[in-house]
Amino acid sequence: MKYFLKITSLLFVFAFPSNSQNINKIIDDFTDNPERRWQFYTDQVMGGVSVGRASIRSDSEGPYVRLEGLVSTANNGGFIQIRRNVSEGSSDFQGIILKVRGNGENYYIHVNTSETIFLPQQYRYYYQADFPTFEEWNEVKLPFLTAFKRSNPQMSKYFSGETVRTIGFLAYGKDHNALLEIKYLSFY
Repeated sequence: MKYFLKITSLLFVFAFPSNSQNINKIIDDFTDNPERRWQFYTDQVMGGVSVGRASIRSDSEGPYVRLEGLVSTANNGGFIQIRRNVSEGSSDFQGIILKVRGNGENYYIHVNTSETIFLPQQYRYYYQADFPTFEEWNEVKLPFLTAFKRSNPQMSKYFSGETVRTIGFLAYGKDHNALLEIKYLSFY
């Protein structure tokens, strides 16, 4: 009986691990009215001339968001963006996973945290990571500690999942035609 209890206990531990780092938490999979959660912005809010749009589309695997447009650095501009608020973070998470495809350009994710969200001109303070796109869906893993760089040296060097307050996806920094599609994003 003693051995039965030990074996049962070991099976329980391995069958139901308590380490929440192995569990992904979906931030968004673009179901249930995503247009209520996501906002579209261009550099026109500060005098730029970039144009674009965001739309919800669907394929055989379900919905996704498409960010597309013409990014122009004219008039001190150079971005189109979608952004949403986030309130489901946890210190257990190590980073963000994306399922994306696009036109072969690199795109950017900007994260605002509880530290940066209330700063004056908060759009100047963020953590940024870039990621490649390909014509086919591809999963991209972005660890908080190594993938993200701070926009200002006065900010904390690192952040954790529990401090994430907004997430934005951008076509940014150079003149180009943008096409980014995102199937989902989750904490891991």
